[in-house]
This record gives sequence, C-alpha cells and structure tokens, in this order.
Amino acid sequence: NTIRVWDLTPSPPVSLHMLTGHTSFVYAMVVAGNRLYSGSGDDTIRVWNLTQSPPVSWHTLKDHTDGVRALAVTADRLYSGSQDATIRVWDTTQ
Repeated sequence: NTIRVWDLTPSPPVSLHMLTGHTSFVYAMVVAGNRLYSGSGDDTIRVWNLTQSPPVSWHTLKDHTDGVRALAVTADRLYSGSQDATIRVWDTTQ
C-alpha cells in the first residue's frame, strides 16, 4: 500500500520518498508529465503531483468496484482496467 521514489544515481540507490494513501496493494503505476497514477486493490486510482517534494496525492478516482490492475495513459485520457471486469476512461485534462 506504499510507493517508494528512488534516486538511482548513487550506488546503492537511495529511497527518497514513501508515498502513502492506498489501503491495499499497489498493482499498477504510470507516469505522464508531472503526474503519477497508481492503481490499487482498494478499488481506487490516486493521482500524485510529482512537482512537489515529497509528491502529494491530488485526487482519488473512485468508480471501480474491485481492484485496479492496469493503467495506461495518452495525452488526455487515463485508461484503467479492474478485477470488476471493466475498463474505465478518465479525462486527464481536468
């Protein structure tokens, strides 16, 4: 239920931030511009603002009734696939 942000430059890599908010396992993540989208077994998608340090959860998208297992993003759409046997399309311009 956490996401770690790593700096891969040093050896060994260094953990910079731990993002918390989901209440179940995180199964999917995708980055688009200054946003990180994470899908979880808690049936939600969190939208993280990567311009802040540490990143902050902007929004929580709730429309699935089971875990979110897949995410894909285009210029203005987020697609989410869930164990509830649905694919949702979200407008990312808002």
